[in-house]
Amino acid sequence: MKPADAPSVGAWLALAESDLRIARLVLPLTPPEHHAVCFHAQQAGEKALKALLEAGNQPIPRTHDLALLTALLQLQGFASAEIAVHAAMLSDYGVTPRYPMPTGSATYEEARDAVASAEAVVAWVLGQFRAELW
Repeated sequence: MKPADAPSVGAWLALAESDLRIARLVLPLTPPEHHAVCFHAQQAGEKALKALLEAGNQPIPRTHDLALLTALLQLQGFASAEIAVHAAMLSDYGVTPRYPMPTGSATYEEARDAVASAEAVVAWVLGQFRAELW
């Protein structure tokens, strides 16, 4: 299956790419909005992983836990230790940047790393479709 074969898969991927684009655009802003970068990076990874679940006709859980999503994908035969690490790093950014935290906002380095992890997750998911495993 290719993303275009299932409109909902294509919609998930389009949203993932949109969130990744937003994260990249916001990263260099002054004053910094690192919390927003981290949130959109997490959203990009989450939506990309959910696209792959959708393509495999798997239920899409209502969760921001990317480690759970990668575990579900591993049950389908999609395994990547590197992607699991990136996904786990992004998981906390699904909720924490949206609320005041005693530790303060994310740093530039954290935001940059979140974008890099999101890029890795999205690229990996897109690679699964290019491999035509469906």
